[in-house]
Amino acid sequence: MKNKSFKIAPSILAADLLNLEKEVIQAQKFGAYRISVDVMDGNFVPDITFGPNLVSQLKKILDIDIEVHLMVNNPESKINSFNQAGADVLTFHYESVNDSIEKTITEIKNLNCRVGLAINPDTEVDEIQKYLPDLDEVTVMTVVPGKGGQKLIQSCLLKVEKLVEIRTKLNLNYLIQIDGGVKKENIQSVIKSGADIAVAGTSVFNNESVEYNMKSLLNSL
Repeated sequence: MKNKSFKIAPSILAADLLNLEKEVIQAQKFGAYRISVDVMDGNFVPDITFGPNLVSQLKKILDIDIEVHLMVNNPESKINSFNQAGADVLTFHYESVNDSIEKTITEIKNLNCRVGLAINPDTEVDEIQKYLPDLDEVTVMTVVPGKGGQKLIQSCLLKVEKLVEIRTKLNLNYLIQIDGGVKKENIQSVIKSGADIAVAGTSVFNNESVEYNMKSLLNSL
C-alpha cells in the first residue's frame, strides 16, 4: 500500500550541475516534496559546495520549498544570507554550534523561517531533547555528513523511533527527516521507523533519468 504522507526531498549534492535547472524541475514535476541544498564549508565537513546565490536562482524556477542544510561551523553567520536568498527551511547541526543552540533557533524563527536541527550518527537523541519543543524539524543523519553515495546506517533509524515516541508523549509537532543512503531497497524500513521525510541524492540524480528515479522511489512507498 502506498504511503501518501511520506515525502521525498531530493538533494542537489548528487545532481548534474551542468543540467541542474532541468533536473530540479523534473524532480518537482514527478513528486518531490522540496529540494534540499547541502551547504558545506570545508571545515565542518571536508567538501565545499553551494552558496546563497544558487538558492536564489533555484527560487526563481521552483514552486516547491527549498531546505538549506547548513553543514558548516558557525551556522549563525550564514542564516541571514540564506534566508534572504529564499530558504524555506534552515537546518543546522547540533554538533556545530556548541553553547548557542537556543539563540540560533530563535534567530531562525525570528526570520519567519522554519528551523531544523540535524544530528550526526554518533549523536544521541537525549542530547537534543530539551530543544525539541522549539523545532519545526529534526534531521537524523543516516550517513556521516559530507559525502554522497554512502550506505544507510540502519541503527540510526532507532533514533527516529525515539523521536516519534517523544513527539507523541509530549504532543509536539516537529517533522522527522532522515538524510543519507536512502534508496528504493531500504525506503520501507525508513517509513516503518516513523520518519516523515527522506532526503534522497544519488537515488534521484544518478544513473537513470530523474523521472524514472522519482517514480521508482515513490512506487516503493
